[in-house]
Amino acid sequence: MLEQIDHRGKRFTIEDDIDDERRIERRWRTVALERQAQRELRELERAKAVAGPAGMNPDVEVLDR
Repeated sequence: MLEQIDHRGKRFTIEDDIDDERRIERRWRTVALERQAQRELRELERAKAVAGPAGMNPDVEVLDR
């Protein structure tokens, strides 16, 4: 059994006895989740850049807007 953590920090396991088709499907899902996480991180970085410095905790300011 292989334990992994997705981009949101949620733990999930992959069993060794899964057939090849399901293993491939899960791999594609993992790739898609990784890409989604990368997009979300880029969007957050852009939002921070647009908002500019907002005091001691700029993340809170961006989320409050």
